[in-house]
Amino acid sequence: MSGDEQDAAIVRLVKQRHEAKQRKALLENELRTAGHALWEIGSALKSVQAGGSFQEQPDRALEEIEKASKICELSRIKAMLVELRETDKRLTQLNQSAVQLGID
Repeated sequence: MSGDEQDAAIVRLVKQRHEAKQRKALLENELRTAGHALWEIGSALKSVQAGGSFQEQPDRALEEIEKASKICELSRIKAMLVELRETDKRLTQLNQSAVQLGID
């Protein structure tokens, strides 16, 4: 590999690592947000009663579900987890390549 080719490979690697790190951070943040929303929904659901004075009304659970309807779709959460796993594997490979190229 010539010097110019190696420089180009290093630039690509650095860019790919940066993008993978950003994507991983975004996915982790979205999953934490979904986890918090699911926890809130679960808390509301655990104490639902139709009309008790000390227990939560169904409206609280409905409000939490409405606030988190998109991010809490299980198919979306599954897709994010799969993407996080693949992104993490890719980042591991990129980090190994960086070590081999001597930039880490």
